[in-house]
Amino acid sequence: MKRIFKYIFGFSMLVSVYSCKKDLDINTNPNSVTVATVDLVLPNAIVATANSMPAYNTMGAQQVGYFTNGGGVSGWGGIISYNWNTGDFAGLWATTYDILTDVQYVIANSEGNATYKEFNAAAKTLKAYNYALLVDTYNDVPYSEALQGDSKLQPKYDKATDIYKSLVDLLDQSITTFKAAGTGVGSKLFVTADPLFNGNLGKWAAFAQTLKLRLVLKGTGKVTFTNTTFDSAVGFLTEDAIVQPVYAKTDNKQNPMWNAWAYSASGTAVGAASQYAPSAYIMTFYNGIKLQDAARAKAVYISGTATPTNQLGYQNSDAGRGQAPSSWFVSATASPSATSAAKVGILKGPDAGQPILLAADSYFLQAEANVKGLVAGTAKNNFINGIASSFKYLYKDNTGAVPSTYNLSTDITLPVANQGDPAKYLIANAASPLANFDLALTDDQKLEAIITQKYVALNMIFGHEAWNEYRRTGYPKILPGTAKNDTFVSIVSESSAADKLPTRIQYPANEFKYNAANVPAINKYSSKIFWAK
Repeated sequence: MKRIFKYIFGFSMLVSVYSCKKDLDINTNPNSVTVATVDLVLPNAIVATANSMPAYNTMGAQQVGYFTNGGGVSGWGGIISYNWNTGDFAGLWATTYDILTDVQYVIANSEGNATYKEFNAAAKTLKAYNYALLVDTYNDVPYSEALQGDSKLQPKYDKATDIYKSLVDLLDQSITTFKAAGTGVGSKLFVTADPLFNGNLGKWAAFAQTLKLRLVLKGTGKVTFTNTTFDSAVGFLTEDAIVQPVYAKTDNKQNPMWNAWAYSASGTAVGAASQYAPSAYIMTFYNGIKLQDAARAKAVYISGTATPTNQLGYQNSDAGRGQAPSSWFVSATASPSATSAAKVGILKGPDAGQPILLAADSYFLQAEANVKGLVAGTAKNNFINGIASSFKYLYKDNTGAVPSTYNLSTDITLPVANQGDPAKYLIANAASPLANFDLALTDDQKLEAIITQKYVALNMIFGHEAWNEYRRTGYPKILPGTAKNDTFVSIVSESSAADKLPTRIQYPANEFKYNAANVPAINKYSSKIFWAK
């Protein structure tokens, strides 16, 4: 059942703030109310988290080969050189700490209160989700002394490994609370305030345990976790975690990916979006060079495998150009500006929900955990379920429904040999160990297959997570040299690293301005996130 959270959208253009000097938004105006109940603050934090996804996706997507500079446009700067400065992507830090301040408010004002026990558990889950974003992007960040407003203006930076340990502990608390409350829906108050799972406690518990699995997989061997066991009764996510507040074709209320990569509420194409083109490298996982996947290509790209591509840093006149409104726009209509039409693929419509974690990712995490002996189960089954879930997500329309025929024939003309059926995909790629799990004989080969399929599933949805996984595992595999089908590395990279890639982005300029004594010294070409290879 859809509900309109009218109070959610006031945050839409979050101001640039810094972690050490942030009061709760509702308290910054002396003429406004100075107290908000947790049932008003929690949904704001959930939707703000969802709305932050396009910016994180953009940061990671360009570094892991999902998109490149398009032909016909110049002046690309750090996008192609990797010479990031303290102003690049600074909004990630500010926005995420802003969200975390609201999350901490919910935790502090619900702790020990039975009426708000679900709110407390959900807020702790959100805290783990958002702090993981920060750690995976910056490594050491303010944690134990952060989120205290004016009482602590210059918080220390905690070690990333210590933060990971604490986040898993938080998730265990959340799981325990949700499990004790049951697998059905929570209180009427929680149901009304939950734009993610509509108050379903079982799904919240599975979401929290899936996040725990992701952290444990990244941190194993480097973090001394309190508890690395997983509750089989809780399980893991089996469906996409999609936030729906409800988004609408209205100023400041559109689906954030649509707003960033398709059309404004007035129907005007987002100008910058058409300047980018997919990389030739990512297209090899669709066009038969590495894998044959015409069905998902049709659901991801405006012209399927015929969509023009480029190589990062290549700026000659024959460079592939971005398409309008963007190369990732798929429409059933002759006029793409008819934004009320139902959509499939990545950009489903202005009123579509915004995912914060895909079921495909959950299954691939489980498959890796099966290989490593962390979780009971069959890696092959979870691997196949991950691929099938990727297909299913792309087939969902703007309402979240999947066509009963389980293909895209009503929206897109597909090759007869592959009507969007995961089983047919596996048959078409039966000779490749990247798709046929039986051909992956060693643990390393199995990991490569799992992470490569995750790379395809996360394409232009969670670019930051694909970038994390590449830095952690080295997959998908790239080859030395500059051949466009072999690597996503920029041909004009200024990185001093052996692989010519950056290892991270810079801390934002405001931290050097207001908290300089605590900011760690890092090098964007050699300082690695603690879990990186």
